[in-house]
Amino acid sequence: MSDATSDAKSESDAKSDFKPIAPRQTDEAAPTSVAPASINVIDFRRYRLARLIREASVQQGELARMMRASADERTQLAQALQGAQRHLATIADSYSHLLTRLAREKDFRTACQEAAELDDLDEMIRRRDALASELLDIRRAARPGNPCLSLAAGCDRPS
Repeated sequence: MSDATSDAKSESDAKSDFKPIAPRQTDEAAPTSVAPASINVIDFRRYRLARLIREASVQQGELARMMRASADERTQLAQALQGAQRHLATIADSYSHLLTRLAREKDFRTACQEAAELDDLDEMIRRRDALASELLDIRRAARPGNPCLSLAAGCDRPS
């Protein structure tokens, strides 16, 4: 308790050191019938300025928070777009590879049909063997682990 009373006493001593601001009249057209000693003028301009500064500080904090959130969103969007771009590049590469393979296998089938139409049996067997080895090369060139690119067709199947 003695601490509380001593604190209160020291605060009252500190307050006694401050001199009250002399009241002043801000409006010259104010009535003079009121005694100058009873007028307590509060400087509203300073109060409003302090309030405006505080509100501006709050708004600045909100703006900074929104800008950080916007920067985070832009970063996430950029990462998502890069991932999508990589995915699309992989798909385009796969389609390119697939189209090349399909063209080679079509050429292989055409060559098989031409070899089957030959009258010379030795030439037909030689072409068939060469084309079969080419087909094996085509299928080996298929990317491992990519089931959509493995085509299982050839002219050496029994019909």
